[in-house]
Amino acid sequence: MLALLDTIAHALRRLDDPARRRHALLAVLVVGAVLRLWFAVDVLPTQLATVPYLDAQEYDQWARDLVAGDWGEGEPYWMGPLYPHLLALSYAVFGVGSVAVLVLQLALSLLNLWLIDRLARHWLGPRWSLLATVLYAGYGPPVFYAGLKLMVTLVTTLLLVVVWQLQRATDAPTRGRWLGLGLLVGLCALARGNVLGLLPLLPLVLWRHPHVDTPRAWRLAGWLWLGAALMIAPVTVRNVVVGHDTVLLTSNGGVNLLIGQQTRYGGRFGPLLETPQYEFDPSGRQQLEVEMARALRPSQVSRDLARRAWQKVLTEPGAMVAHYGRKVYGFWNGDEVPQIYSWNFWRGRVAALAWFPVDAAWLLALGLVGAVSLRPPARRAWFLLMGGWFLTLVPFFPTSRYRQPIMGLLALGAAAWLAAVVTRWRDGRQRQAAGLIMAAMLLLLLLWPSWARLDPAEEFWHCQLNRATRAAMVGDQITLDEAVAAAEAIRPGLAETSYRHGGYLEKAGNTRAALIAYQDAARRAPEHPFVLYRMARTLTELGRHAEALTWYDRAEAADPRWAFPHHGRALSLRALGRADDAVAAWQRAVALEPGRTRYRSNLASALAVAGREPEALVILQELVRDFPAYVPGWFNLALAEARLGRNEAARQTLERAAALPGVTSSQRASIDALRRELARRP
Repeated sequence: MLALLDTIAHALRRLDDPARRRHALLAVLVVGAVLRLWFAVDVLPTQLATVPYLDAQEYDQWARDLVAGDWGEGEPYWMGPLYPHLLALSYAVFGVGSVAVLVLQLALSLLNLWLIDRLARHWLGPRWSLLATVLYAGYGPPVFYAGLKLMVTLVTTLLLVVVWQLQRATDAPTRGRWLGLGLLVGLCALARGNVLGLLPLLPLVLWRHPHVDTPRAWRLAGWLWLGAALMIAPVTVRNVVVGHDTVLLTSNGGVNLLIGQQTRYGGRFGPLLETPQYEFDPSGRQQLEVEMARALRPSQVSRDLARRAWQKVLTEPGAMVAHYGRKVYGFWNGDEVPQIYSWNFWRGRVAALAWFPVDAAWLLALGLVGAVSLRPPARRAWFLLMGGWFLTLVPFFPTSRYRQPIMGLLALGAAAWLAAVVTRWRDGRQRQAAGLIMAAMLLLLLLWPSWARLDPAEEFWHCQLNRATRAAMVGDQITLDEAVAAAEAIRPGLAETSYRHGGYLEKAGNTRAALIAYQDAARRAPEHPFVLYRMARTLTELGRHAEALTWYDRAEAADPRWAFPHHGRALSLRALGRADDAVAAWQRAVALEPGRTRYRSNLASALAVAGREPEALVILQELVRDFPAYVPGWFNLALAEARLGRNEAARQTLERAAALPGVTSSQRASIDALRRELARRP
């Protein structure tokens, strides 16, 4: 051990020469660049990078809308706006759908190594700083996530810049530096809102500062908060003026908070409700509107879901203690808990990733122990930043992707640990050095990844189905079949594999093959309402309505509270010419879920076709009262008024429909056609 520590100390002493240190840093950066280039060559042409999925798909579509001139009229920001706008800028320059932003992110991940080095030189000194850079350079997830259309790389860079500015504002506390720090925190919050949770903590670095008394500390804190407010104010104003809702930054806080209290997910992300895929509602807005039978603003949805989250905490204290224990341990555990994309899965399938030897467990264990050895100003800043990030994340779902921005700080702590061990050993303080080694090894054992890792079979099964989803999105039948077969081999016999396979085939337009997949799922799970419903809907799409009715009956029997089977039955009954039975089925669907706008609109249309226009008119009037932004409701109301000969009322209603935000091109065409017809009437 002594010989090893002497060797390390001797090698690091050579870095006291500035020229040697620059050459060593350059070598690290060159190796990092080569590995990133290798990774880019392997991954950027593949569907992993070119086909955005879930969060990445949201960012991609948002950026496409921005390039097309759609600035989201009528809606406040749902997610942090910074990354989608930068993605849109990339699309505007390099072409929509371009992977140029991923090249930029890989470059940013290399820049992050340099930022870590700058911080380490200030906190550890030139001799030990390169060690932090090497440790972080050997950690692979930042490179992996840089190859995906996700904001984690940008957030990591911004957070490191915040840390650097915090150090400058601590060394020389001036109004300008603290204002600049606030601006940077606000900018980072435009990407990930939990950064705002650092604002009350950062002024604590001035505690017992030799040149800052309490009144001055409060003034500097005021400049910090002013800077953050100035940065986020344009977003708030935009949400009020363009989005017609009072939302500070984004409206997704409530749904994420409620998801974070769902004990069945163990601190990972999961949907609020198990609904069919084509009804996926990430915001929770649709479900709340169904429950309340009226339109809700995004801020109202967020507040209600946040209220439910806190109510869950208060009414289930015992379960929540265990739940938060799992989440806290999951945050600090060395496993890379997957969130849509799995490092554990892809590191064995992308050759370049195998060359990153440093695991999170080592950075966490050594970093947490080593941070205590930092000098007091740096130590205080390190623990405030680390603790702040942890506290603002743990109420939600602290998975690997959301933990990434602080891993560089842990690399700094790990380098401080090694510096403390070597220094104490060489100074004759072997007991202290041994204590640091023992503490780190015990913590490493406690945080070892296998203690908290998901069942690898379940994790890899999800990854294969995610591969299948991306393949289905671009019509790649070969990859789709291969991925589904791999998922089946990992966990044979699961109904969900066949169920999701059917969904992929439907999206690809292969309805007959989808029916075969759903039949297989029904054999595996004969009482599952979603499987039975999808069987029925697929038969409806194939025109086999009489058979579909049998499956709708089975789906209703499996879950009598569910309105979907009644809606589907109504469609088949209408196709079979049983208009009165169709009306009755839609009435039952509306009675179960009066907030489903589609059901109420379809019921009104069925009544109008049956010659019951006055009843249809009442339903549509109530529908647009409850959901004033629902375009089909206003159009159908205009149509019903026209059928009743109320031409002037129909014209006014039609103009209200045309003035609504979010009217699609097909809706616009229908409105124009009815407008022309009404123009021919007196």
